[in-house]
Amino acid sequence: MSWPRAVPPIDIELDDAQALAVAHRVLAREGWQENLSGHITVDRGDGTYLCTPWGRWWEEVCASDVMTVDAAGTPTAGPWDVTPAVHLHTEIHRVRPDATVVVHGHPEAATILACIGAEPVIAHQNACIFDGELVTVDEYAGTVEDSGTGAALAAQIGNASGILLAHHGAIVTAPTLAEACYKAATYERMCRFTLAALHAGRPLLPLPDAGRTALKAELRANAPDAYWRGAARVALRTDRTVLD
Repeated sequence: MSWPRAVPPIDIELDDAQALAVAHRVLAREGWQENLSGHITVDRGDGTYLCTPWGRWWEEVCASDVMTVDAAGTPTAGPWDVTPAVHLHTEIHRVRPDATVVVHGHPEAATILACIGAEPVIAHQNACIFDGELVTVDEYAGTVEDSGTGAALAAQIGNASGILLAHHGAIVTAPTLAEACYKAATYERMCRFTLAALHAGRPLLPLPDAGRTALKAELRANAPDAYWRGAARVALRTDRTVLD
């Protein structure tokens, strides 16, 4: 297929904090908000990370709320605090140069699958962006609140970008914020499809392996940026205070 010649832009240039605030609004709408649970980090490439503020719901995060933490997860800038589970992120960033963005949350469909021991199925073509990158990790021995437990989790995750955490929730990783948002939305949708099939008593038909590689390449090349720009425009049209 031919590539799109042009993609409608976001109407303004976003700085890093504004982009992360917009991402929270986008993923809240996609089902990743669960009151206080869940967090997003962005590796800034200098040993520090932008991070979700503890206590803010995703649908109310503004740019001025965004926190900065160091490699130990200690806040270095921002008005609030960060999650005690920040090591869930910092240790993945430490061993995964490709994981510039780490999204963690308890979206409903993914969390139900995590609690019943069922893995999401790559049945719809868009889910091919996760081909070869799905894993389920049974890491549950309590919450991740120190670097040791975070490092152990990162080791079990390996190179996966779509991670189901047994009895817990989900993680999505990506090299860019745009791809992270697209993949997070796609991951929860894949889980909803899997859950709906279980309700119907009919198994999903996995997409044949032969077609997955080409679909994955097309999706990665085209979908994330177009999705991000459109989702950001909607978020900004809904509430411009996200930029404050």
